Amino acid sequence: MVKVDLSLRVAPHKIATFTRAGPGSAQGESAMSLVNFLRFRRDIGAVISDEEYWDIRFRRRMYGDNLHNLLTSAQADTWQIEAVYGGTGYPSLHLDAVAGARKTLACWFEAGGERPKRVADIARVVFDELQKAIRARIDQKLCFYYGFTTDDLYRGYYGDGQGKVPIRNKNVRDAAMALVKGNSKDPLLQAVLETKAVVAGHDPEYGMTAYHLSAEKSILGYVHEGFEAIGPGKYASGMVFGRHFNSRPFDMRIDGLPTGEGLLELILSALRAKDHFKEVGGTFNIVLINGQQQGHAARYSEILDARARLMAEIVRAYDAQLLEREAAAALLEDIAVNNSPLPKVEADLAGAVFDPVALEFLLRGYKTAELAAIAAAFRTEETGGEVTDDLN
Repeated sequence: MVKVDLSLRVAPHKIATFTRAGPGSAQGESAMSLVNFLRFRRDIGAVISDEEYWDIRFRRRMYGDNLHNLLTSAQADTWQIEAVYGGTGYPSLHLDAVAGARKTLACWFEAGGERPKRVADIARVVFDELQKAIRARIDQKLCFYYGFTTDDLYRGYYGDGQGKVPIRNKNVRDAAMALVKGNSKDPLLQAVLETKAVVAGHDPEYGMTAYHLSAEKSILGYVHEGFEAIGPGKYASGMVFGRHFNSRPFDMRIDGLPTGEGLLELILSALRAKDHFKEVGGTFNIVLINGQQQGHAARYSEILDARARLMAEIVRAYDAQLLEREAAAALLEDIAVNNSPLPKVEADLAGAVFDPVALEFLLRGYKTAELAAIAAAFRTEETGGEVTDDLN
């Protein structure tokens, strides 16, 4: 009997099916989210995602959870592998793929025989489960529309045990085959096929690696650039990554980034997507993997809620030229690596920025072009002195 680690964050009741809102109905989920990956150095990297969720592409919600740990602590420590799954598209499809992969990996672990040796092995398991989840949804569509499955279509008949019913109607066969091949114009099925995912992780042989999963093109591809961006803001994120790598000579790219600077670039890529594209927003979720550490708890870190929000505010300050790059990187590392108390980091941030008043207005949503004047006016009102726009 396979034991399930209840500490993992996907509950059985959350694993939905394609027709969860009723057979053939327009099910109440259609979400695109941001998932970005960046390899800092050989053994260290991170993945970031947002929490914005669009219901049927028009109702905006803020409870998306797109990053999923694929291994239990026991599995990670035994196999010396860490792996995280990040998906953009239909949440229930990702949950089915993650649940299926966890079940397969649990069977391997319990049996003690077959085992993954690389992140690529885990990515292959996840990809197979993603394909199964998609085929199941196509079969559900076929059953609702026509009363038969993909296997029945290929056989040319279906039946309920009382006899065979040939599938003779050409229009039915053509429409059903279009569903099977992904050529149908059914908007709900197209949204499922647009689903993409990233599996990132660390293993002793190859260090930090990532793999791109595409449902539509049936692709499981190695991310050889050292970064990946999927979801609606991928072009803005890609420009941030491209600017960073294009500005560095070969030896600097090989050496990689300190953890703080890597987090800065990763969060900045997410902020660019959030600023310029729809369906990206809310508080970011970050998974930091450090393969140099001993034990799953030290290697795999989740940065959520208040810690992630403060990290985004630090990068905002840097992007608005209110904070030096080195200071921003140090503050990010204090949160993510050193687990410094947030009040201390906030105090350090206030002491490091060029103008704490301007930072306050920036984080309240004021435009960067007006920060100097507004901050100066605020100080004048507080002190009764002359108006100045000098941020120093």
